[in-house]
Amino acid sequence: MSDSEQYLPWAEEFREAYNRRESAMFVLHDNIEDVFPLEGDYVSLRSYLEAMLKRGNYIAINYDVSRGMRFVDENDAKQFLQLANQNRTGKERIIQSIYDFPREPTKAMAFIEAFIVGVEASKRPVAVLLEYAEHVAPNGDPQQMSEGDRINAVTLQRFARLFYERLQQPDARDAVCFLITPNLHGLHPDIVRQEVVHAINVPRPDDEARRRYIKWQQAKFVVEGKPPVTMDVSEEGLVEQTAGLTLTGIRHLFWRAMQTKERRLSTAFVMERKRELIERDSRGMLEIMMPKHGMNAVGGNDAIKAFFSRTAKDLAEGIDDVPVGVVCPGPNGVGKTFIAKAFARDSGLNCVSLKNFRGMYVGQTESNLDTIFSILKSMTPNIVIIDEADKMLGNEQSSPGNKVDERVFGAFTAFMGDPEFRGRIFWLLLTARPFNLAPDTGRPGRVEEHVPILAPETPEEKLAVLKAICRSRKIRLEEAGEEPSAESLDKVFEALGFVTPAALELVCNRARREVRQAGGSADDQGVLPVSIEVFEHQARCYVPEGNQTKLLLQTIEAVLYTNHLEYLPEPWRSRLRDDAAGLSREREDLQRLVGYT
Repeated sequence: MSDSEQYLPWAEEFREAYNRRESAMFVLHDNIEDVFPLEGDYVSLRSYLEAMLKRGNYIAINYDVSRGMRFVDENDAKQFLQLANQNRTGKERIIQSIYDFPREPTKAMAFIEAFIVGVEASKRPVAVLLEYAEHVAPNGDPQQMSEGDRINAVTLQRFARLFYERLQQPDARDAVCFLITPNLHGLHPDIVRQEVVHAINVPRPDDEARRRYIKWQQAKFVVEGKPPVTMDVSEEGLVEQTAGLTLTGIRHLFWRAMQTKERRLSTAFVMERKRELIERDSRGMLEIMMPKHGMNAVGGNDAIKAFFSRTAKDLAEGIDDVPVGVVCPGPNGVGKTFIAKAFARDSGLNCVSLKNFRGMYVGQTESNLDTIFSILKSMTPNIVIIDEADKMLGNEQSSPGNKVDERVFGAFTAFMGDPEFRGRIFWLLLTARPFNLAPDTGRPGRVEEHVPILAPETPEEKLAVLKAICRSRKIRLEEAGEEPSAESLDKVFEALGFVTPAALELVCNRARREVRQAGGSADDQGVLPVSIEVFEHQARCYVPEGNQTKLLLQTIEAVLYTNHLEYLPEPWRSRLRDDAAGLSREREDLQRLVGYT
């Protein structure tokens, strides 16, 4: 592999390692199903490798469990057939034709080894491309693996050492092996852990790769005598919009646009299709979010809104001293998710929500995480929202016999703490029980800002939240045809007591429904007048889910978890500053009342 041809960075990585004689077995993983630029066209990974090997005059052998062993060049297959059947005729022949090479992996790898080691007369180097390697030597407990899988795993480990040793011998025939798999964790770990095995990540396309492909695709339409696809944005805008997609996904965008009457790639079309492709590629573990409302739709929480508005502006401008992430503790129903989405919209960045990524099979959870991290890296800058983060992320203290939580926690904290992604991947963790988060999650350098979101307590805060909800639900509160008086609103808030925004929205919906069903009609904008008397009635009829004790406990836990006094409203700011020990004792008393241990 000493030719001077310039290859993609991941191909240069294994070529240089091979030429330095560091390794002769390479595991190619991640974006292996995509297409790659080659001599004015875009081809599959296998075709790209075969073209590289052809330039080096390699004898290339492909193998997968479906098609079996086969030579890329038919002449090489015929030569092998002659050598294998030398001095044998008729039924004595080991292989009858070039179409009869073995499919079963144990036999196929025995043939491959025999060809490499036993035929030294040919000085041409040999390359083995083993596709779908995870089906040859899958990850699993050796005690539960089939005998064939154990044999294959050992054979590939031996191949790694055998090929490496031949690479060190100047008079030996060179041999290189490529194991191609979607994810490292699907392959038997003893293979990957070997010092002489080099794992190569094939990344999703970056900005330049997407830019080059978009230009190529448009030019190809012209060459084929077709008009290029028109776009709502410039090519550079499309490059930004397609962050996170593979080149194959971008190809599908163009092909779908070609089938429309307008032959147009609209922004709405691109974003909707991107959402489908990302969610498909992540197997439903990531959800692309397209929030409709910004911070101007959030009622109350002035200090929190100011913090998030400043942070959204910094992220949009690419400032690199922004926090790595934020933990937002707060009681259930205070609008943590709504505020997170509003922040994402104001930033203008890609936003994804992390869903359940845990699997039931060995290595599946770790494999899922690799997929998630790969997509997140390719669609930077972005915001990642993790709801119920205390349950999602695991902990450094795993239960006996179960190390998955420990590995999940380690993978997340390592990825979050990578300084390369500060300002490019912003983590937003939401939880009602922040003290269940592993302590190392919220340390400086990870989700380092702890910004509590609390239920409104003062009449002013409650009124601000109520106004925001009324705008959203298209309600106009009235008292004798005018705006409700402060006294009437105070009665409503007194009836509700310690109330969350979610509970306020429920009361608003009930009041609106009562008026509508009684014959009330909305105006031209769809806004329905609701009398303060009806609203107060629904407020007095509201029975909180659970009890106020749990809501107070979650509030105190959020207050104690914060790490900056300015994030807190009064009186919580003063209480934390002046009597943190008293708050802790109150928290312990409430935990006993609620039944938490």
